[in-house]
Amino acid sequence: MSVEDVGALIQLLVACDGHCEALLLLSGSLPADDVESLAQEARIDMIVSDRTDLHSARPVSEVLEMAPGQPGSSITPCKTEWIMTTSGTTGRPKMISHTLESLSRTVSRPTEGAQQNIWGLVYDPTRFAGMQVVLQSLLGGGVLVVSSPQDSMGQRLALFGNEGITHLSATPTLWRRFLMQPEISSLALRQITLGGEIADQTILDALHRQFSDARIVHIYASTELGVGFSVKDLREGFPAAWLDQAPGSIAMRITEGTLRIKAATTSAASGAEQQMAPDDDGYLDTQDTVEKIGGRVLFRGRDNGTVNIGGVKIYPETVEQILNARPEVMISHVFSKKNPFSGNILIAEVVISPGIDNEADLKTDLLRHCRDKLPKEAVPALIRVVPDIILNPAGKVRRS
Repeated sequence: MSVEDVGALIQLLVACDGHCEALLLLSGSLPADDVESLAQEARIDMIVSDRTDLHSARPVSEVLEMAPGQPGSSITPCKTEWIMTTSGTTGRPKMISHTLESLSRTVSRPTEGAQQNIWGLVYDPTRFAGMQVVLQSLLGGGVLVVSSPQDSMGQRLALFGNEGITHLSATPTLWRRFLMQPEISSLALRQITLGGEIADQTILDALHRQFSDARIVHIYASTELGVGFSVKDLREGFPAAWLDQAPGSIAMRITEGTLRIKAATTSAASGAEQQMAPDDDGYLDTQDTVEKIGGRVLFRGRDNGTVNIGGVKIYPETVEQILNARPEVMISHVFSKKNPFSGNILIAEVVISPGIDNEADLKTDLLRHCRDKLPKEAVPALIRVVPDIILNPAGKVRRS
């Protein structure tokens, strides 16, 4: 199913879970050709959509009329596979199999007398992070407030402020964009969640300044792994002691520079995709490069996202953290460009704080800052000031 209306999507999930063999959840922004191709790979019999460009799709209302309990329904109960796609930050999305039980494993159930949580939804609900918000709000006895994808950042925040949301989950990049909007002051949040990207100290400190009374949590999760662990101490990375005794039902270790996690249950790849198999001890390579410094394990970047500059492997995310630490920089994006001499050079695009008049002096100052903090190969060859940074549908910086 590729459904843009979140209310209709939730109705379909409630109606179909337990009554069809598989549900393939595809973003409403996914091109029609990709929807049909992925549906074919997953051996889906019927595409359901409210989009006008999917001519072979059945309308949502027609499928809801076929649901169990409706006159003439002949659907028999069965165990349903929920197939979700990865965010596809650096390539084509993979299809990963879940169940409602695996997706809702970390949902907090409502307790008597507890204050009701009001969640804002900014993620695509067909992605793992978005589905977590949907399930946390509905199964947790809360309220879900949905903004339109066509709304501006300011309009989204104004809606959330008017509806009195208490919980909001977004990527660090989206949080940086939210903090640039004056409407951010209309929110009175009790919980802030970050996920999907590296949550560095700069964004954690900025959120704590803006929402001093809120609980701030950064979550390590993926479509393949599910929710791995959460960090609540307002510090980047996670305690190195967790390598010996991890929280919850997982185990962690560092092998060849990447974080390996062994979870109680892992999800399986679907269709033509093959998931990376765990090693002999049951640990899955997350492909996230980490470094143990003192009593902390810090994330450096994706192992498959490195750039070779003069024979040295550079993580663009590390350069972005250095730039984002400057108060003049709101968001940055570092990427490579082919160069006949060094193979590649780094280009940095930055969105700067309002009120800065001399961009040339700022760029010079930022380059000097990078030279002081980074090896020479990691210093951008060029810094551009841009009005905004392009994100993918999952709210992450688009790397490809």
